[in-house]
Amino acid sequence: MTDSADIELVENLQLRFALAQSEEQLQKLITGLLVPLLDKLDIASATVRTKIIALLGQINKKFKGNPGVKIPIDSLLEGTFGKEATGFSQGFRLMYISMAVESAEDQQLVTAIPHLLDGIQSRPSSQQTTLTTSLLMAIWRGPKLSETQVREFDFVSKVHRAVVLVALARDIFLYHASQSKSDSSQMPVSAGLSLERQALLTNNGKARWTSDSQVLQQLKERLVHIIGSGVAFPIEMPAHIHEQRLLALLCASCDPYFQQVADGGKDAIKRMCRVDYDSVSFVNRLFEMFLGGAYTGDSTGNRSPVSAAVRLKLLGYLNRSELATTSYQRWTRVITESLFGTGTTVKLRQQGVAFLLWTINRAPSDQLSQASALLLQLIQKTLFEGTTTSATTSLGEDVLRGSAYVAYGTLAKRVPALALDNLEHLRLLFDAFTSETASVRLSVQEGLLAMLPAYESNLITRDIRDQMSEFLRSQLDSSVYQARYCALRYVISAFPFADMNARWLCILGLADAKPKIQLLAKSGLAIRSTLMLERSGDLPSLQDAILFIYDKASKVIDGSQPLISENWSKLSIANFSVYSSTLGFCRSLLLATGVAAIKKKRGELVVAPADLEFVNEHLALSTELQRNSMQEALSDLESQGESSKSLAASWLEIIGAVLHTGQIADSVLLSKVLMYLVEGLSLGSQALSLAFFENRRLLLSRLDTHNFEVQLYAAQAMSVIYCVKLLSDVRSDSTVDSAFWNEQVAAQLTELLASATAPVQPKLLDKQQGSIIALGYIAHGLQAALKALKRTWADMGMDKIERALTSIQVAAIDGLRMAGESSTHPAIATAWCSAAGEICQLGITADMHSVSSAQFMATSTTVVKSAGNPRVHETALTLLSDIALGSPDMALELIEFLQSTAGSMTKKQLDMHFKTGEALARALGRFQSTLVNMNWVFPLKPAEVFGDEAVGANAAGIDKLFTAITTKMSRSTNMQERQAAAIWTLTIVQSCPGMDELVPWLSKLHSCLCMLLSDRSELTQEVASRALGLIYSLGGSSLKEEMVYSLISLFGGNNGGGRRPGVDGSAMDVQQTLRQQIQSNEPLLEQESLGQTPDGHAINTTYKSILSLASDMQNPSLVYQFMQLATHTAMWNSRCGAAYGVANIIEQARGAIQPYMKSMIPKLYRYTYDPSPQTQAAMKSIWNALLGPGASRDAAVEAGGELPTSGANVVERYWDAIIEECLASMGQREWKVRESGCNALASAVSGADPELMVPYIDKIWQMSFRTLDDIKGSVREAGLKMCQSMATATVTWCTPSSSANAARDKQAQAIINGVIPFLVDKGVNSDAEDVRNFSMGLLLKLCKASGRYLSVFAPAIIERLLESLSNMESQTANYLTFHADGHGVSQEQLESARLSAVKSSPIMQGVETLLEYLTPESMEALVPKLQNIIRHGLGLPARAGCARTVVILCVKKAELVRPFASALVKAISGSLTESSALQRQAWAAAIGYMAPMLTANMFKNMLKHLEKVYFDKYEDEVRGATGLVLEQLAQRSPERLCENTSGPGTVSFVLFGCWDTSEVVGKAFQSAWQEYMLGLGSKLVTGDLLEVLRLPLAHIAADSWSCRIQSAKAIADVARMVEREARAIDASNQNHPIVASVHTLAQTALPELVKASHGRMWPGKEHVLGTLVKLCVVCSGAVSADHELQGIPAAVCDILLKEMKQGEIPYRREIVKHCGTLVEGMGLDVYSQLSGPLLQLVEQFGATATKSAALGANAMDIDDDDEGALKRPQQLMLVAAAVKTLQLALPKTQHLSSDEAGRLAGTLQNVAHTGVWNTRVASLECLTALLKHCAEAGPTKDLVFAV
Repeated sequence: MTDSADIELVENLQLRFALAQSEEQLQKLITGLLVPLLDKLDIASATVRTKIIALLGQINKKFKGNPGVKIPIDSLLEGTFGKEATGFSQGFRLMYISMAVESAEDQQLVTAIPHLLDGIQSRPSSQQTTLTTSLLMAIWRGPKLSETQVREFDFVSKVHRAVVLVALARDIFLYHASQSKSDSSQMPVSAGLSLERQALLTNNGKARWTSDSQVLQQLKERLVHIIGSGVAFPIEMPAHIHEQRLLALLCASCDPYFQQVADGGKDAIKRMCRVDYDSVSFVNRLFEMFLGGAYTGDSTGNRSPVSAAVRLKLLGYLNRSELATTSYQRWTRVITESLFGTGTTVKLRQQGVAFLLWTINRAPSDQLSQASALLLQLIQKTLFEGTTTSATTSLGEDVLRGSAYVAYGTLAKRVPALALDNLEHLRLLFDAFTSETASVRLSVQEGLLAMLPAYESNLITRDIRDQMSEFLRSQLDSSVYQARYCALRYVISAFPFADMNARWLCILGLADAKPKIQLLAKSGLAIRSTLMLERSGDLPSLQDAILFIYDKASKVIDGSQPLISENWSKLSIANFSVYSSTLGFCRSLLLATGVAAIKKKRGELVVAPADLEFVNEHLALSTELQRNSMQEALSDLESQGESSKSLAASWLEIIGAVLHTGQIADSVLLSKVLMYLVEGLSLGSQALSLAFFENRRLLLSRLDTHNFEVQLYAAQAMSVIYCVKLLSDVRSDSTVDSAFWNEQVAAQLTELLASATAPVQPKLLDKQQGSIIALGYIAHGLQAALKALKRTWADMGMDKIERALTSIQVAAIDGLRMAGESSTHPAIATAWCSAAGEICQLGITADMHSVSSAQFMATSTTVVKSAGNPRVHETALTLLSDIALGSPDMALELIEFLQSTAGSMTKKQLDMHFKTGEALARALGRFQSTLVNMNWVFPLKPAEVFGDEAVGANAAGIDKLFTAITTKMSRSTNMQERQAAAIWTLTIVQSCPGMDELVPWLSKLHSCLCMLLSDRSELTQEVASRALGLIYSLGGSSLKEEMVYSLISLFGGNNGGGRRPGVDGSAMDVQQTLRQQIQSNEPLLEQESLGQTPDGHAINTTYKSILSLASDMQNPSLVYQFMQLATHTAMWNSRCGAAYGVANIIEQARGAIQPYMKSMIPKLYRYTYDPSPQTQAAMKSIWNALLGPGASRDAAVEAGGELPTSGANVVERYWDAIIEECLASMGQREWKVRESGCNALASAVSGADPELMVPYIDKIWQMSFRTLDDIKGSVREAGLKMCQSMATATVTWCTPSSSANAARDKQAQAIINGVIPFLVDKGVNSDAEDVRNFSMGLLLKLCKASGRYLSVFAPAIIERLLESLSNMESQTANYLTFHADGHGVSQEQLESARLSAVKSSPIMQGVETLLEYLTPESMEALVPKLQNIIRHGLGLPARAGCARTVVILCVKKAELVRPFASALVKAISGSLTESSALQRQAWAAAIGYMAPMLTANMFKNMLKHLEKVYFDKYEDEVRGATGLVLEQLAQRSPERLCENTSGPGTVSFVLFGCWDTSEVVGKAFQSAWQEYMLGLGSKLVTGDLLEVLRLPLAHIAADSWSCRIQSAKAIADVARMVEREARAIDASNQNHPIVASVHTLAQTALPELVKASHGRMWPGKEHVLGTLVKLCVVCSGAVSADHELQGIPAAVCDILLKEMKQGEIPYRREIVKHCGTLVEGMGLDVYSQLSGPLLQLVEQFGATATKSAALGANAMDIDDDDEGALKRPQQLMLVAAAVKTLQLALPKTQHLSSDEAGRLAGTLQNVAHTGVWNTRVASLECLTALLKHCAEAGPTKDLVFAV
């Protein structure tokens, strides 16, 4: 086409536009020509282009004058974005797009959004501002997008759209209109935006949201709705999109001006899929937003940092990102800005310090080292610059400072170089304890402890360590508990154990008042076994330690100053505590050094670590190893020191330092000091005793202490020093100083004797007791020296000493006699027995004939017989043993006496059997007994005193005793004698293991003890067992074989008796015979061969189990090893029984058991969990002794290798055999076997490798649940423990790790695959309540812990959990359901409580957890299960839970629900008629949530179903369910309701339901009707009027009166709507749609209402008549214009006149009112028709009132007894209504006659005379109107007269 033609065409168009006058004409031109004109503009010549531009200008002017004209936005968008962005027309196109958005319809705006997104992404920046403004305008002006609409944006395939929209949304969320100004160049830039970006968002300040906050709020809310939609952004979208969405919503959640936006952002974040916090893009964006600058992929300039609120949220994500800690330059800037940046807040600073701590812990070491100086500076600035005093700090500041202190310490730990050079940082933190508040101190402590690794002993220099020691010492005096605690922690960790200064500080810590510090200090002083056995070089040097302590104690020794106090007189308890701790540590160090020395000498020391605990226990030395260790240490000390004094002497001086003060009253400390002193004197050299002799007065002064142990140790020390002094004096080359002995010593003895024999006085009781004990021990020491010297007192010229000793012996005899008397004080009696024992230990010397051993024996036996005090009795027994020890010939008499008293012991005196056994062991074993050796206190060997032969055992006494035991006592009918036989035997064998005199008796003792194994007394059995094991270990090989066979024969293994194989030349030995017997499956132990005890329990189950175990091992000879290890009964915990250990046979048992491990371990393991306490304890002892305590999983046992001493991995090595044994046992008939198997299995699975469990998982659970429902109570308890153990293990195995671990996932999935089907199919459905409950508990734990592993099983688990809500509901709830009224509870309250319980139920929480892990596949499997529960679920809880599940799915997993929404809604629709009101609400809510997901057809079908339910059901509650559904639809999916305005269940149904006779039902419908009103507006009464009237007209003539009333009210409501719309338009505008609606309403509704008004009167008919009148009034114009309807007003008037004459008064009053309304509304002139009936009513019902007025009564007063009076108020209201209607009906076109006026006036006059105000007012108003009417007619005589 030529230019001329184009010009002509354009000119023609100009003419057409100019001639267009109406909007319709202009709209037609714009729609057809605007886009072609713009297309032509790009290709036209310059001349034509000028013409087109002029035309476009003309068009723009037309737009301004015709705002109703709309631009064709759809074609405009297609034409714009389908062309190149550089065309000449692009400016015009963008301008018209912007104009089109301003006026486009909703659907057009929705369609425009994706086009605009494409345009922004593809167009140059010069065009993006206009497009961005148009996009944001379209989002704001458009509707709230439904899921269907946002899905059409297709963000999945067109990711660029999502990128653009999310970026814009984020920036809009950051933008705040309050900051904008009119001049765009001066607009302050919102935080997080650049000037260019803000100009883009606001169209340079011209956009509406820059000046209108409501617009901005609505825009942000729409954007939150879109960005937060999981439908718009499904999970399969690229990860970076979800990252950007998260950041955008995070910005929205921090909106400071619009709370709805902030709430929406927070809610959307909760529903988002998880974002990888370690994504590079995500971390980069976090840093960019926080720090500002140029964003990646953003060309709009450098942005400012985001606001403090957003920064706070960003830090929350940085604090969870490992990757964020790898960018040194950026995270240092973030920390700096958080702490000290512009606009920072307290919360931001707190989060900044938290991020600082995160980076310190996680950052790479090289980066952290580079940043350490800066970080340290930031921390110190945070702590010490600009801070307030502690009294005024807020909680937020305290949190900030506390976190800073923790960061301080952690930084020093990660970068030790910061702390190693000086103690500045350490001092700073310690000083903070005194300056900070109590809440901050805990953080300071945490920081100090975090810093601790930086000061490890191998890192710091000696100089720094010395400074630190001095500093920490000062901190121990701090008044702040945390400072002292941290100082002690540093002392223990930062200094080597060998540092005595550090140990000294620990000693000081023991005196602290805080128990926690005391425990810590104790741990710092504890010497571990590894130090003694492996690293003895790390122990403090003994020499240095003694010298160090001596220096500390010297101030006490010389009396100038105690350890800590400034003044001796101020010695306090703390000083004593420090002193005691010092002694304790030194003594522990001595013992540890001794142990190390012994190991060094021997090359190896076989001892368990537990056996070295004595080093730290500070108890008396009780074993050979302990005494030897102390002796080695003292020997080492004596070889060191100055020539004048050894270190051992210094040690004794330290010990005795406290004895120099008389102020000390702590008996525990004194006892400890004296015990250490006795150890030093007895185990050290004689030189030590001689050195201490001069201090003997210190010991004498302690004899009157009120503590027997103190007196005893003081006496022992005196015994030693006197003995050594005498030996030294006599053996020295110089002449013996007999004067000293005869005068001083003898005088001292005489003085003690006088005190001892003085009459007993209560105040001097302690002194007398101490004197007696001292006499005995001193006499013992002197006699020991005398025997060692082999001289007499006369030879040495010490006659006075001899006489003194003789007097002491005589006094002892007298004292014993007193002790036998009941009147003697027990303390004195005990003292004399103890003293006499010491005197008699060495025998009565031959030159002393005043007393004899026989006298002591006779007197002592009397004391034993008569002693009523246990302590006196025990001491007397010890005295008897001492007599026999010193005089062996008295042993026989002793045995006879003790044998005679054994049977008289009571159950309360069982300890006496052990004490008697000890006495016999001492007396008969003599110095071959450990009991005698351990109590030898002299620094001499016993042989030096007694001679080599005299220290041997008493053979004659042993023979006599064992003869009595084997022939009499063990066979006695007296239980006490049998107990005594077993205990005495055990004691002697235990205490004298190496005594040759035992060997001949082993066989007989064995037979005797075997017989005692079947004793009724458990104590006797156990003692016999212990003794048998020891005897077996002492015998030879032949004896061992015989012992094995005889023992098994005793337990029923001989099968009928017979001779023992191997005897009398038999070729087969015992071992072979027994093995053949076992291999032939012949029972080794006969059932019930031992009988029962009187209470019905089987005898000797322990030993039967041991024998059975030995048979399983194919080696019966191991019986004795087991019996030695199997020890139990509470008696062994007594102070006597505790002395009997089994360490001496453990190694032998291990060696013997090695070849039989495979067959023994499973049964032994099960036996250790036997329900019998005897069997269990026995087997545990065997297990622990052979395999080590707790042997289970620590180390492997090599095949053929030796068993480890501890920590053997035997359970895993023999896993299959053990599990099979346990499972088999759990199914046995015997309850004990079932219980033991259950307990054993529970222990085995705890901590087991899940890979081992997989093959057995189903079987284990099956057997576990079987035992959980066992008939035996104890088995059920064991089953519960087993199930709990399995549950704990299963949850642990099936908890996903935080990091990816394919192997673990595979194991966990295997476990889940075995456990879940079993629990779901069998456990939860079990008939046993316990099984059901436990299965449910475990299932819920797995739901919470296992997460993604349960995805496959989620449908089955959810179904079972929902069903269990009803199955596991309390029976009380079920009972109340049927008896609620009787308990004052309504059904609604009960149902509400039940549903609340469902919501908060752990079962429901488990369901909600599982829903998070649903996949499309599992959802497909879940839906049929949900449908089944919806349709057939039993019980309210299950159905309520199902409804809640559906709702949660819709909220959190909308995309998964969408394909199945129709099926679920269909199922729920059938359940809407159930009886529970609350459940109907729940179903309705579920439908409401799924409504947006339904297809159009399904939505219509659902509405149709709702209408059917409404009309088919008669119950109000059930019909109300349809209203509930509609109410939910209105709330959740209003757009879907508005899309469906015709057909069943739509607008007509909703309107009809709004006027239901039930208020509750109607209220529910009203919510939906309001949505229709809001969404459709006037369209309801214009375009959809016939549909709205469909149901009301259909039911206006229904058989049901309530339906008629409901229909009438609905039609009346429509009439009001039509009336309201009609009033809003210009009356002259007859083309308005509402005018047609009025005609339609009149034509359709009036005839039907007239028909419904005919007929008889029925209750409620007045509503129909009222609607008819209302319709006539509203449609009056249409009625008058339509000839077919013109007769309706008259007909209506006739109907009203007819109805006015019938019915009750209220009905007739309503009819009268309707008449008035009709006459007034339509302007009818019907006075002649109405006056008669109305006047008749007034005259009829007004007569009574007039009569009452005449009588002076109030016509409104009501007499309850007067039936007429009750109706009087109604009558008067009827009269008032009639008068009002007469007033309204006065003629308008003609005048009343005088008769009519007179009658009316007279009637009104009568009514006015009544005393009722409403009738009087009505009559007066009517008279006024009548006068006006008459005045208009003219002043005629007749009328005036009438009035």
